[in-house]
Amino acid sequence: MSKECGHDHHDHDSGHGGHHHHNVEVGPKLIFALFITGIVFLVELIGGYWTHSLALLSDAWHVLADAAALGLAWLAFQQSKKESSINKTFGYYRFEVITAFINGLSLILISAYILYEAVGRIISPQVIKSKEMFVIAVIGLLANGLIALLLNSSAKNNLNIRSAFLHVLGDALASLGVIIGGLVMLKFQWYIVDPVISIIISLLIVKGAWRVTKDSFHILMEGTPENLSLPELVETVEKIEGVIDVHDLHAWSISGQINSLSMHVQIDCPDAERVLQEVNCLLLDNFGIRHSTVQVERICHREGSLLCDLKEARQ
Repeated sequence: MSKECGHDHHDHDSGHGGHHHHNVEVGPKLIFALFITGIVFLVELIGGYWTHSLALLSDAWHVLADAAALGLAWLAFQQSKKESSINKTFGYYRFEVITAFINGLSLILISAYILYEAVGRIISPQVIKSKEMFVIAVIGLLANGLIALLLNSSAKNNLNIRSAFLHVLGDALASLGVIIGGLVMLKFQWYIVDPVISIIISLLIVKGAWRVTKDSFHILMEGTPENLSLPELVETVEKIEGVIDVHDLHAWSISGQINSLSMHVQIDCPDAERVLQEVNCLLLDNFGIRHSTVQVERICHREGSLLCDLKEARQ
């Protein structure tokens, strides 16, 4: 007796339709954010050299990284709209992951440069034009706050947008630190505060950048999606009537939102079609996997397969 899935398989198309509708809203936001970021970069770069502030200069180069992140995010958005082809059967969704990895890695490298420069400034502090530095930092904070608000909702559902969002959020924190430093130096002339703030900013940036770099690298290495428990999946599939074993199991993510899976299911009943349908429905309803390849067989030729390790992990 056949079993109907809780979600109609035609949802595959409507699901991607919703994704594209979401992307339509993201495109103009990215363009506007890129424009504002470019202006802030020029203002902070000129202001940093004018005021001799390493914190402001560091923030300026970080803003340039923001611009690159937003530009790559927009490019990824354009590429992801392309349809699948014979040469690229998964489409261009993986492009988003590649750009997220580049963005995260660039933040780490920029932070290392900030740390290097800050050490030199601690050894030999420079006089800073604190008032001008303060005003420029306020402009940067307001601009980055506006951009962060624009990207916030999209950052929750897209790894690449989240990477760009972290760039902007890190820069907003940097601007806040520069503002505090400007006030302190304006009142007490403690110019060593400038490189100290730069160090704090760089460490905060690294924390967020490491997560984005790690997540995107995990996807590029075809790692198991973090929101998917393979031991639980195997245990659930083996509860289906007629299933006696699961092996040759592979799970990966095409992008941060699209998971795929392939596996062999060994059965001891004649109704292979019924088992196949139940497995596919279970993958969709219980684990949200729409892209799956399941091979049903009655004789297992995969001794010592991946499943053996999973069974040991459950014990």
